[in-house]
Amino acid sequence: MKPWIALGGIVPNLLRAPQAISHSRILENLLHFCQEFKNQKLHVFGIGGTATLHIAALLGIHSVDSSGWRNRAARGLIQLPGTGERVIADLGNWRGRRLSEDEFNQLKNCPCPACRQHGVEGLKASGVVGFSNRATHNLWVLLEEARLIEEHLLARTYKDWYKEHLDNTMYRPLIDRLVETSLSQYAGAIDSRLISLSNCLES
Repeated sequence: MKPWIALGGIVPNLLRAPQAISHSRILENLLHFCQEFKNQKLHVFGIGGTATLHIAALLGIHSVDSSGWRNRAARGLIQLPGTGERVIADLGNWRGRRLSEDEFNQLKNCPCPACRQHGVEGLKASGVVGFSNRATHNLWVLLEEARLIEEHLLARTYKDWYKEHLDNTMYRPLIDRLVETSLSQYAGAIDSRLISLSNCLES
């Protein structure tokens, strides 16, 4: 028996592509998958958003990978902790939600390497410089999100923390459902199978 099993094809369904299956069905399939292969390590392709990391952790998935942080940077998008993506640079015809005043103020105090060195203007820049700053910011946000998720799951404070931390995410109902099932039934398994994002996001 192989020690690792990889699962792909998640992205089109999460993004609601034509003929995509429902989010609840995805969750049911992932729960079934985890139970069927509970003695093997699980890797899932295409999970790389601040909200979907919560789903992966609550399912006890060992590792994930995604190039979404780079793709967003190329489209002028940045990720915000616990919130989602926002347009920061007008590049082509890409559409998306703009920063609110509160989010802009939050971004001005972002401690990621790109924001510390270049500030918000660095994220807005065009060309290679702007892309590099946005990509650095997005990856840092994902790694920090993974760290916070792990910290709160291990401390048994996740159930209260995520309600304040996760804001306006389309995946919130799925996360709520997982919290009620996974944290009560599979707490020990989650502790031993927390995701390790730092070694598995695409470089």
